Amino acid sequence: MQAAIIEINHNQQLIAYNDKAIELFDSTSLILNQPFDYQSIFNLKNLDELEQQDDLIIVLNSQYFLLQKVVESSKIVFIVQSIEYLKKHLSKIKVVNHHAFAIFATQSVVMQKLIKQAKAFSMQREPLLISGETGTGKDLLANACHQYSERGDQTFLALNCAAMPDEVVESELYGHAAGAYPGAIESKKGFFEQANGGSVLLDGIDEMSFQMQTKLLRFINDGYFRRVGDDNEVYVDVRIICATKVDLADLVEQGKFRKDLYYRLNVLSLHLPSLQERKEDIAPLTKIFVNEFADKQGINPPEIDNEVFDYLSNYSWPGNVRQLKNILYSALSQLTCSKLTIKDIELPAQTSSKLSNFDNIENKTLDEMTKQFEKEILLKLYDQYPSSRKLAKRLGVSHTAIANKLRDYGIGR
Repeated sequence: MQAAIIEINHNQQLIAYNDKAIELFDSTSLILNQPFDYQSIFNLKNLDELEQQDDLIIVLNSQYFLLQKVVESSKIVFIVQSIEYLKKHLSKIKVVNHHAFAIFATQSVVMQKLIKQAKAFSMQREPLLISGETGTGKDLLANACHQYSERGDQTFLALNCAAMPDEVVESELYGHAAGAYPGAIESKKGFFEQANGGSVLLDGIDEMSFQMQTKLLRFINDGYFRRVGDDNEVYVDVRIICATKVDLADLVEQGKFRKDLYYRLNVLSLHLPSLQERKEDIAPLTKIFVNEFADKQGINPPEIDNEVFDYLSNYSWPGNVRQLKNILYSALSQLTCSKLTIKDIELPAQTSSKLSNFDNIENKTLDEMTKQFEKEILLKLYDQYPSSRKLAKRLGVSHTAIANKLRDYGIGR
C-alpha cells in the first residue's frame, strides 16, 4: 500500500500503524501505547493547522505529502501519501462518482460524520469493515464506497456468508476446477476472479468458519488463492469489504473469530448508527421512501401530514431503516387518498420500557434484590446495545465487568 496509516487513541497514544509508516518515519517515533507527538513528526508549525482542516500538505525528508485526518469515536486515523506518487497516477485515476452517497439521508450530525469518513476510506486499498445493526443499510454503504472509489466502474459483487456451508462459500469465492465436485463438468470462476479490479462485499463475516477465515486472511495478505480442486495459484486485485451486525472484538475474546483476521480487517472501519441514534434523518428518509414508492407506481407522491414525522420519530425502530421503509410501503400500497396521515400507518407495539415492580422480594436479601434489579436493567438495555463493549460504554463501566455480568446472568450469546 502506498499510503502510510497511523492510528492513535484520543489520549494521543499510538495504537496501530502499517508497514509504509515504518518506511516513512523513524522507528523510534513509532512505539505502541506511547504518546505520539504528531506535531513534530508531521512537521506542523502548530496544532491549529490540523485542527482547522482534515487534510493538508506537509514536508517530510524534503518531499511533499498529503496528510489526511479522520476522527472516529475511539481513535484518530492519519493517512499520509506522497504527492509525487499521486501526480504519477493521476492519469490512471477514474472519475469519482460524487453522487455515490446521495442515497443516504444526512440531516443528523452522526451521519454527516460517517459519510465524511466513508469518502476518505473509499479511496484506499486496504480492507473496509462496516458494522451496524440489522436494517441499517450496510450493503448500501458498501456499494456506495465502491462506487465512490477508483474502482467504481468495475464489478461489485456481494456474498452473504451467514449460515452457508464451507464448501459453498469456498466455491462461490474462489471458484472450482472441472471435476472438483460430482457434476462439476466445467471449471467456474469465483467472486474474486469475476470482480478482478473491483470490490467484493462479504456480508455476515462473523458467520464465516475458522477454516474459511484462514483462507481469507491469506488472500487478503497476498492476493493469491487456489480454486477448489486446482493446484495452480491465481492472483487478482480485489478490494475486500466486510459487513457484520455484531461486535467482532467480542467474538475474538470468545474465541469465535480469528484475532489476526480481525486486526487485518479492522484497519479502516465504519459503524452505521441505528435509526434510534439518527432520528433527525427520519423525516428526510420518509420523503425519500414516499417519492420512491410513487415513482415505482408511476403516480404523484401523496402529501405527508406534518404529524407523521413526529409520530414516526417517537417510535423505537428495532428494524431500523429497513423497517421504516417496509412500514411506509405497506401504508402507501393501501392509501386511498392524496394525503398520508398517521391513521394510515400501523406501527408494531413497542416493548414496554418499565421495569418490573419487584413484587417477588419476600425472604430475599439486599444482595439478591440488587442482583435481580441489575439483571433486569441489563436485559432491557442489551436489546439496544447488543454487545458488551457498547453496553459498558452506555453504563460507564469497564468492558470486562459487563462481560462478566452478562455471562453470570446468561444474557446474550
